[in-house]
Amino acid sequence: MKKRLRKRHLERKKLQPTTRKDNPRAEITIEIDLPSSRIANTIYASLLPETRQPPWFRSRTTVRHDGRVLRLNIKAEDIVALRAASNTFLRFVSVAIKTLNVVAPFYRAGESDPLLGQLGK
Repeated sequence: MKKRLRKRHLERKKLQPTTRKDNPRAEITIEIDLPSSRIANTIYASLLPETRQPPWFRSRTTVRHDGRVLRLNIKAEDIVALRAASNTFLRFVSVAIKTLNVVAPFYRAGESDPLLGQLGK
């Protein structure tokens, strides 16, 4: 009985597609236009630690910024991992923007907030 279960497990394992980290099956690049390069740099700095992932993760994310544009490039082994990673990083960006909206008034007395009207709540 044990041999048969082990053999089935090995057969099932062979049927699963193997992928390598350098050859992802799914990829997406998300570009987010922000009101200023300073805001883009702040959000970039907050996301950077989250891109360092253990080797067994099914996705890899790189973050770059060029002026006001923040770029997220996500490569994954499958579409499920791609969706999970993109949802996670978009949520991180959303939280960073909301945080900037909360703390910005403390640093800018009397100035209008460029984030509030352009990026939503």
